[in-house]
Amino acid sequence: MKITVIGGGSLLWAFGFARQFVGSRSLEDVTLVLMDLNAEALELVGTAAGICNRLAGSPITIETTTERDAALDGADFVVVSISTGGLAAMRHDIEIPERYGIWHTVGDTVGPGGWSRALRNIPVFFDLAEAMSRLCPSAWLINVSNPLSVLTRVPQREFGIRSIGCCPGVDEHARTLARLAGSGPEARLDYVVTGIDHGSWFTRLHADGVDVIGELRELGYCRSDGDLPSEVETADPLAEAASSRAVFAIWRETGFMPAINDRHAVENWPWFLARPDERSIPFGLKRTTVEERAERYALRRRRLEEYIASDGEEEHGAGHGDDPVLQVIEALSGHGSFLSGANYMNAGQIPGLPEGAVVETRCRFDAAGVHPLASPMPPLVKAMVLPQVLRQEAVIDIALSGGFDELAALVLTDPLCSRLEMGECRRMLREMLEANSQLIRNPRLLESGA
Repeated sequence: MKITVIGGGSLLWAFGFARQFVGSRSLEDVTLVLMDLNAEALELVGTAAGICNRLAGSPITIETTTERDAALDGADFVVVSISTGGLAAMRHDIEIPERYGIWHTVGDTVGPGGWSRALRNIPVFFDLAEAMSRLCPSAWLINVSNPLSVLTRVPQREFGIRSIGCCPGVDEHARTLARLAGSGPEARLDYVVTGIDHGSWFTRLHADGVDVIGELRELGYCRSDGDLPSEVETADPLAEAASSRAVFAIWRETGFMPAINDRHAVENWPWFLARPDERSIPFGLKRTTVEERAERYALRRRRLEEYIASDGEEEHGAGHGDDPVLQVIEALSGHGSFLSGANYMNAGQIPGLPEGAVVETRCRFDAAGVHPLASPMPPLVKAMVLPQVLRQEAVIDIALSGGFDELAALVLTDPLCSRLEMGECRRMLREMLEANSQLIRNPRLLESGA
């Protein structure tokens, strides 16, 4: 079996993936190929992965390459973890909207920052999918790159590539809510989730048979005053890490519980981040700055360097690489079955959303493929989710062949832009496109006109 990681020099993801495959008890006759255009980062990750593999006595083979087509040729699975333009481009995604009163908490999925990120990455995924259609047309593509729903959709829609988006957020949020409701860390979770990545909702959540949402209501979490129940100490690490005060407010006001934490959830609506200044952002929301991301990147680099220098004696945290990518690949390869929240094309699991659009539900993975669980969406939730789905479908065409006017119209309808005056959205987008012009493949987007 050949497993290729595109973005194999990613300090956030790639070593974690390698460590997962090294530790697998099911996958033995495997060649893991780490591919990245950044040769220096690739060498760092590849060296660390080789040490991990040797110390574990693993039977898998690990290779590195900067040649994309060689990495894809004959692959059975292609895992993608990229960010076109990196932190330098993301700085413009975050800082330019700030001048227009839009204070992204993350800025990688929706809102002006999310659409800007999509414009840079969609053509890259298009090219990747075209190469897969030639070199490994039967391979599964497993995407962990944001905006996850949009980028997972491109290879499937344009070239029929079997594509899955993996994000741990729903499972992690379900576990956190269960713990707040009094369940133990190993409680068996049973939930129904419906929506899109970073914008989905729980319609059922049980832990060891206990109705978690009902318990949280009894404990006083269903509130929109920004406080936690009086019996919860805010200094408690669990309460602080999962305060989700904005999510609880949305639950109180709409009657439905969002299935992702505050930082991602609030970017789907106009009520939290469209503000005159950062000081007015409510509910204790914490933004992730580019400087903080850069510090984390430097820390991950230092840890990898220490791991290599100590020949594996210094432990290294795997970061996002501990996502369930390994379990998905094991199950699809015939080693049991696996149930998890995932992003997959809509084949009827969410009635009323466009067929083929990538949606987030629970999915069962096994040797026969992906089996999304039926996850009907309440009408009120659909009123909030469907417009985002339609924007995600439209932005693919715009990124590949559309013009500036089409993009401006799409972004203007995004909830985070709801307080912009007429014409402001155009000026903001013009600034964002000019700042990242070297990364925009479609020249029509740079012809902004009046």
